[in-house]
Amino acid sequence: MLGTESLTADEIVFLKSLPEKQREKGLSVGSPSNEMRKKQLAQLKTLLLEHEKALTDALYADLGKPAFESFSSELAVLLNEIDYVSKHLNRWNRPTSSRHLKLGHLDVLRKKRQPYGSVLIIGSWNYPVQLTLMPVIGAIAAGNSCVIKPSEYAPATAKLLKQLINEVFSAEQIVVVTGDGQVASVLTSAAFDLIFFTGSEKTGKLVADQAAKHLTPVILELGGKNPCIVDETGFSKASIKDIVWGKFLNAGQTCIAPDTLFVHQSVYEQALDEISSVLSGFYGDQPQASEDYGRICTDAHFQKVTEFIGQGTVRYGGMYDHADRFIAPTVLTDMLPGSPVLEDEIFGPVLPVIPYTDLDTLLASGTLQRDALTGYLFSTNQHHIDRFSAYMRSSTVSINQVIHHAASPHIAFGGVGKSGYGAYHGKAGFLAFSYEKTNVRTYHYLRFPGKFPPYSKTNMKALKKLRKQIL
Repeated sequence: MLGTESLTADEIVFLKSLPEKQREKGLSVGSPSNEMRKKQLAQLKTLLLEHEKALTDALYADLGKPAFESFSSELAVLLNEIDYVSKHLNRWNRPTSSRHLKLGHLDVLRKKRQPYGSVLIIGSWNYPVQLTLMPVIGAIAAGNSCVIKPSEYAPATAKLLKQLINEVFSAEQIVVVTGDGQVASVLTSAAFDLIFFTGSEKTGKLVADQAAKHLTPVILELGGKNPCIVDETGFSKASIKDIVWGKFLNAGQTCIAPDTLFVHQSVYEQALDEISSVLSGFYGDQPQASEDYGRICTDAHFQKVTEFIGQGTVRYGGMYDHADRFIAPTVLTDMLPGSPVLEDEIFGPVLPVIPYTDLDTLLASGTLQRDALTGYLFSTNQHHIDRFSAYMRSSTVSINQVIHHAASPHIAFGGVGKSGYGAYHGKAGFLAFSYEKTNVRTYHYLRFPGKFPPYSKTNMKALKKLRKQIL
């Protein structure tokens, strides 16, 4: 098993050879049929169902994740995605044809989606089952073979995924390779046909740089500071409950969690009081003892998140225990402008709450990250909704809800700008992992001789007059 020690020359050769081996198999048997793809998806679904307990235990070992969250935010999302993709795959992958009559010839076009070939998928540690296997579903549906590299920062889950998947699938179809950043570096330098990466902006840039050496297309799912705004019409106990749930789900380690909360001055104190009340109701007065609250994944990330706590006034929480990798749900107010907690993605259970007086002024201030993965607004004011939706560059803007949109196969999930590029989920995943191939067949009944040299003014006049019929 590849571990965190330095790789040997043989291990490096093995890793670099994976895409070529998978391509050779693909060339010998051709693109898999729809039925074969659906069979592979069914095998993956069976794996998830039969090993639910083992997967839940691994998630608890890595993240202290409650069983309810493990099923709802990881396994159930994958099961729903498999069902949806399997149901619609035949229609998505159906060839299309068209005819185009021109002066002198008839073009018959036949278009079909084609798999890229051997795809590298690098998973993330915060949802180590869902974010590792969700792109695999799209890759399988599109007819690719996959090399999967789970995050080394969720070692129990990575080990289990390797064991389960490598027992069910042949290495020419799907293979899991575990290891540290050196393994990932070797893999990203290999000649894959497409690379899918979920993680930080910093690492995403490194992956893109490596892939560029082979002109390998890349899909990057990164992060960002997702703004959440509650205007004067959007405050309610229900809305605060949704926001608190979305922020502190998975101990705040969610790429689409509300990062910073902006509350209209008129309801600011009410919102702060309600946030404290909801947190107490969710996790009790001793959240470290709650069975429904997770842990921080790594010591390094624990250190980063705890440093945020001292950058404002603690309105709620603030406790932490390094030995247990526990950070209490924490609410901050009165942050100084320029503080890292206001500039960096928090990715943890710390919620800065900031009052504002006017939405247009807030948007004009440049405080909000326009190209975050998503933006949240709680409001019944249509002008505010339209204004916020037009302001945000993110691929989704969510009004009066958080998180749930990312579980829908009907909604493409992906970044823009600093939050990445490319999208997947549902049909978007099928399209992301395939390309359109067109076969053109031309039937000539009259050839236009004027297209050949030597060119003449007469032919130029004819071309300009008949360009739509000729070209």
